[in-house]
Amino acid sequence: MSRTFTHSSTGTVVEYPNATHFAFVPAIFKITKIPTTYDKLEMVLTDRQAQQSYSEEREPFNGAAYFDVRRYLQLLFNNVAQGVIDYSKAFVDSPLKKNIYATIYWYRNGSQFYLGTFGIDAIWGTISARESSGGIMRRKWFVRYPFTVDVFAKNGTSFDVLIDGKQSDIMFYNHNEDAEGATPYHRYLLNPARVIDPSTVARSVHIAVPHSLVLKNDEEAVGMVGYTLDIDRSANGVYLRWIDQQGRYCYYLFKEIGSASTVSTSSTWERDNMNVPTAYIDGVNIETSVRQSLSRKKTRSLGAKLVDSETYDFLLTLAQSVVVDVFDGYDANDAPLWHRVNIVAGSYEKTTKHYQDFIFSIEEPALSAQML
Repeated sequence: MSRTFTHSSTGTVVEYPNATHFAFVPAIFKITKIPTTYDKLEMVLTDRQAQQSYSEEREPFNGAAYFDVRRYLQLLFNNVAQGVIDYSKAFVDSPLKKNIYATIYWYRNGSQFYLGTFGIDAIWGTISARESSGGIMRRKWFVRYPFTVDVFAKNGTSFDVLIDGKQSDIMFYNHNEDAEGATPYHRYLLNPARVIDPSTVARSVHIAVPHSLVLKNDEEAVGMVGYTLDIDRSANGVYLRWIDQQGRYCYYLFKEIGSASTVSTSSTWERDNMNVPTAYIDGVNIETSVRQSLSRKKTRSLGAKLVDSETYDFLLTLAQSVVVDVFDGYDANDAPLWHRVNIVAGSYEKTTKHYQDFIFSIEEPALSAQML
């Protein structure tokens, strides 16, 4: 599905993406019934918040022209600090939702004419066929660590909460101001620890948003989104945060299985003067010099033991993520500290067993060991 606009005086038709669109999915503007007297079309894409613009031109062919703006949607996230989240608040806007405005002009004999302006809310990531951003999702809430869940909601939306299967008096409300962009929907990062004391929960918390924005392929609708959060009080392990293919922040505590280190070297050898006899001072040859640097790269094997089929699929999004962070504890102001790592590419075989281990490896940033 897509939106359609018809110009009132010329009858030119513009088919363009829905208001909310994933940045790594083709975002096609199809312009038809263009008058033959027009020489070219220009599309200007504007990020009003960053005060940046990009433009492209097309010459009509048989009264039609096409623009694919997905690359510009991706550029909206070029300078986004994906790891910066304020965990001190119950609600913060996700940095992985941006808005852009596409303005189309056409030209005739050097004169410019305005066709229309179209807004798109861009979401980091992609969505596959038959996949949906809605429904009920089950996650583990590791209450000793930073944690959030993603949800689309607009001003005035209430959140229903069940604690251990019983209706709670706690209701979550979003911001008082409307969201900027093509839709009135915020994309929130909800931190349940700011509104629920985990020590009062025995088993699970269920959070439901009856009027959330649900995305499926290039369709958008209002529907139910919910999270069932199973309480986990584990304290030891390697806690990871990553961004899945739908631009949602995900978290899990893994056990460390083992590690391996690789030491690499870079060196040069030189002799200061090749034409004089070798000279020694205090037993050291002063006419030669070696310069060497050593660095160490550490690979860590992590795993989750005997996870169910649903959790395995969830953890598989980690293996496909390009933004993965390891939790390093808290600073003096109780703000979480993270550092970025890479996932080691590999194959993952999901069997027909209901429970199986999920094992993978991460590469830590290289450390300089010595340099002389």
